[in-house]
Amino acid sequence: MRRNKLYSVALSLAVAFGLWLYVVNTVSQQDDRTYYNVPVVMEGESILNEDNLMITSRSTSTVSVHLSGPRGELNKITNSNSLTVKADLSKITEPGDDIALAYTVVYPSNVNGSSLTEESRNPQAIYVDVDYRRTKEIPVQVSWTGNRSEDYIYDTENAVLDNPTITVAGPAAVVDQIDHAQIEVDLSEQVKSISQSYRYTLCDAAGEPVDAQQIVTSVEEVRLDMQIQRIKELDLVVDVVYGGGATASNTEITLSQETLRVSGGEAVLSELGDSFTVCTINLADVERSSTELTFPINLPEGVTNQTGVSELTVKIRISDVMTKEVTIENFRVVNVPEGLSAEIITASLTVKVRGPADEITRLEEEDIVAEADFTNAEVGTATYRVVVIFPEGFEDVGALKTNSVTAMVQAGE
Repeated sequence: MRRNKLYSVALSLAVAFGLWLYVVNTVSQQDDRTYYNVPVVMEGESILNEDNLMITSRSTSTVSVHLSGPRGELNKITNSNSLTVKADLSKITEPGDDIALAYTVVYPSNVNGSSLTEESRNPQAIYVDVDYRRTKEIPVQVSWTGNRSEDYIYDTENAVLDNPTITVAGPAAVVDQIDHAQIEVDLSEQVKSISQSYRYTLCDAAGEPVDAQQIVTSVEEVRLDMQIQRIKELDLVVDVVYGGGATASNTEITLSQETLRVSGGEAVLSELGDSFTVCTINLADVERSSTELTFPINLPEGVTNQTGVSELTVKIRISDVMTKEVTIENFRVVNVPEGLSAEIITASLTVKVRGPADEITRLEEEDIVAEADFTNAEVGTATYRVVVIFPEGFEDVGALKTNSVTAMVQAGE
């Protein structure tokens, strides 16, 4: 029992001595330390913004503070980031340079700041430059660079920007220098239409870049859409159907435009080929020996006419022919459907015929036949086209215009 009592007394003395050493060496002992790179926090920026002002620069973003006090309190400040320096901007009411701001040191919540003494600070004050905040809208300009292929057309005049203007905001001294935003597009080896976004550079009126680190813009990129099409030379073609006494040997056809310069996508131009048929002319429908016909040049969708010629004039000259009006009374029916019968009601048909003069003068009306084709005919009275057939030896003679007769179709008995 006596031994246990002595042990308890010894333990109490040891604990008391340890507490005494802690108080003497840690709590009561005075110390001093320097804290470097303490971050600076600006307060009152919202009030500054309300006056349309903004900070354009500050002398430092960190400070150094030399503190003294009880070692126990200093130990609670584990590093420089445990401290904060606050500078008040609310008293600034107009722009200026090197405006001095006093600052206060803010301690962690578990530190008794009143027990600490600020021996020194570096720097003594924080200096800021303040300018008016300005906002304005500027145009976006495109700078085209690179060598363009001669085989393509670049529609730079009709290029479309999703944001033809952008809004910039920042220090008035900087914003006043900005004249436009410029994007640069390199057209070297570019043969496909462009549809992509580009970053831009803020430039002054002379085209020189402006230091825009403090500038805030409404968008970061501008999207450009521009059409690039291949250029192609097409031969213009007129389909000619010879007839009515007009043949390849006695007919001369002249086009006002032999070729046409067009542009379009690779696929549509490849499908188009090397020529374009403007129209079809049936010479049996052309009565005059010399005439001019005009046709619109209607290109397929996706093909652009670069020549500017929208119509084609076709000159037709038929030589060494004679025209004569004849009356046909001989009719023939062919291809009458099974089970039906056909009767031509028209008694006679007046037709103009054309051909070499020697053949026309020898042609007898009774030798000419008008043949009506009743393929797919149905019961009833209707008109049917006829083909004028000339006798042997009159191969160069033809009828003008398409003619028809009236006929009645009945069910056969």
